[in-house]
Amino acid sequence: MKKHEESICLHKDDFLVVQTKEIEFNKPKVFVTFPSPGIVGPIIGRQMIESLGLKEIGFFKSDALSPVTIFMENTLKHPYLLYANEEGTILLITIDYPVPQEAYLVVAEGIINFIEQHIDAQQIICLDGIPVKIRPAKPVVITAAEKGIADELKKYAVELYDHGVVLGLSGAFMSEALIREIIGVTLMTPATQDLPDPEAAVNLINVINDYYNLSIDTEPLLKEAAKIKEQLSMVAEKQKTMPQQAPPPPRRLREGYI
Repeated sequence: MKKHEESICLHKDDFLVVQTKEIEFNKPKVFVTFPSPGIVGPIIGRQMIESLGLKEIGFFKSDALSPVTIFMENTLKHPYLLYANEEGTILLITIDYPVPQEAYLVVAEGIINFIEQHIDAQQIICLDGIPVKIRPAKPVVITAAEKGIADELKKYAVELYDHGVVLGLSGAFMSEALIREIIGVTLMTPATQDLPDPEAAVNLINVINDYYNLSIDTEPLLKEAAKIKEQLSMVAEKQKTMPQQAPPPPRRLREGYI
């Protein structure tokens, strides 16, 4: 059993969770999504909200975070939101604006403080992307988790690496979970770095659905992926048919110049 002293919470006064809707939690799984290669996290977060009927229940704020507000479809929205289902078995934390590196630990510690004090959650799961230029044709999902959970995930075609480093927000959450009661799990998949990658998101969702017994719909994402591929194919074809311009002739240096 993990134990810690209150003094281990370095940033407890720098972070605030505002719960705008009361809900009775029932040992929820806590999922965290944030900007990542292929915007995998935000894609999954959006799909979880739509498929599982999650409702907004609050937000978090901190002096360490950028003072921003985002808007979607001309509607203002807080960039750091909490969602839950009516049964109280799922808590989704969506981060839709990049967190400054110096605030990683502030956010990880603040979220886990809130979970420990107000929610009897057993796991926190970060959903992340690994940047690649070309995603492997075969679905790949990699986990970094504590021993028991990692072994269980192997049954769901999740790969385990002997050693490595978990960086960014995922690394901050896993580092903090190691010294708390909650179990930390990171699920990662290769994703295209410069384009939205719904197919990579589907690879993670399939594992989440199987292991956590959820029913997140992947069909819209597969259609979205097909549309993106079609658009890229059209762009490539246009580039092929464009006349190639001859390179300009080399400029002659004027006499007296090197």
